[in-house]
Amino acid sequence: MMKALIVDDEKIIRVGIHAVVPWDELGIGEVFMAASGIEALEILEREKPEIMITDIQMAEMNGLTLIEKIREIRKDIRIIVLTGYDDFDYARQCLRMQVQEFLLKPVDEDVLIQTIQDQISAMNERQYMRRIAGTKDQVDLENKMHRLISKADAKEAAKEMYQEYHFASNLKMRGVILIPTTYANRVEALSVLSIKNILIGFLDANQQGITFEDPKGRIAAVLFEGEKSDELENTVHSFTKLIQEECQVRLRVVMGETVEGFEHFYLSYNDAMYLLEKEQDNYKMFIKHPEGKGQLDMFREVYRELINGINENIGNTDTILRIYDAFCKATNSYNISDQYVRKCCFEIASMVYFNYIVESGDNGDSKLNSLLVTLLNAGREENYEITKAFLENLLRVEGDEAGELITKVKRYINEHLTEDISVAGIAAEFFVSPSYFSRLFKRITNEGCNEYIVRKRIESARYLIATTNMKIGKIAQEVGYRDTNYFSLAFKKHMGQTPGQYRESIRTKGDKA
Repeated sequence: MMKALIVDDEKIIRVGIHAVVPWDELGIGEVFMAASGIEALEILEREKPEIMITDIQMAEMNGLTLIEKIREIRKDIRIIVLTGYDDFDYARQCLRMQVQEFLLKPVDEDVLIQTIQDQISAMNERQYMRRIAGTKDQVDLENKMHRLISKADAKEAAKEMYQEYHFASNLKMRGVILIPTTYANRVEALSVLSIKNILIGFLDANQQGITFEDPKGRIAAVLFEGEKSDELENTVHSFTKLIQEECQVRLRVVMGETVEGFEHFYLSYNDAMYLLEKEQDNYKMFIKHPEGKGQLDMFREVYRELINGINENIGNTDTILRIYDAFCKATNSYNISDQYVRKCCFEIASMVYFNYIVESGDNGDSKLNSLLVTLLNAGREENYEITKAFLENLLRVEGDEAGELITKVKRYINEHLTEDISVAGIAAEFFVSPSYFSRLFKRITNEGCNEYIVRKRIESARYLIATTNMKIGKIAQEVGYRDTNYFSLAFKKHMGQTPGQYRESIRTKGDKA
């Protein structure tokens, strides 16, 4: 990580700047403070910071003299001047001495933080552009990587990585070997160089890893593990897709196990080498060391179960919402990234919406597109709430409409009892899928549609048996049964008596009355 120096003869200013800037988030690991130009020169010589923030008006040695002396020995340090004097001559002298920024006190803390961030970005860009150009910077870095791989000199090379590039000593990383392939399995040397340069601009520039060529001339990389369990896989997916689009080349990614610190990097690299030799006849494009299930793998298993649960309960609003709440808890428990959460939220909403459209026969609208736009511009917690609101709104509307649908279906059944009606036929009549219709009917009425049809037919049959002299066979036809024997079985199942026995019992009761 980088170092910074704050120079001001007023302690309250030095301490204030130190307190308001989120140095760690900016990638600055150590921040030094000096009360004078003389003290600043001593710190510069000893600690070699990359960024200096200094006042102009100071005792012993003013800021302009300090900058002039620094520029004699350090051309690369980025200098930000803070002053309470809006003086054009000061600004002109600062420009002459190649000061990067000239800010007036009191400076807004957001402006100061952004200014520091701009200097860091400029340094990173300059460094990576030099490496892409193939200069000594990249050669020196690759020599260090070769020493790390060799194991014999790994500890010394690791110390140099920490000192020169300011990496944390407990950084978790994986060694990766990248094999470019085309349909003809031939990749030109120019393409390899282009791939390498693209990777430097993607991985190295974003501090996600280090790109280099191994001693055999293959493209290799150190991939840094992020805080979230799926960040590494997202990184691999992103740069392989970028290479495929830019170079029309697919990358076979062979990844070693996780290690902590550059002194252990050779273990992960050798693991990738072993996998490459073992799997060389395999056509898998992403190969990693077989290991115990990580958090991401475990989450994916849980997520698949949740998705299956949602699919099996389409039409049951309460159950779907309970499953969705379980999903939200799981993403936090398994430390899933915001990007993956957003993707899963949209996937769940899309699946429920698709099933609703397909099974209900409703016409699709722009709800899903609006949801996507909203999710892309929202934070993690907002995504949870937005998706849940989408589901509740969709399923609540479905519930209201379902109630109206079932009322119409009941009326239709009562009007067509004498005909050959079935669950599938009724579903087709109302332009919904049979399974969707069956679930809705049972959820709203607490009985199956076929049960409802039989019950209504038996009720009609009971009325005709009790109030007419119509023959049993004729009554069976009147209530929709073409087979008299089947009608008698259905009637007895519901009433505990055959139609004839029921008629006899009704008449006996009438005679006694």
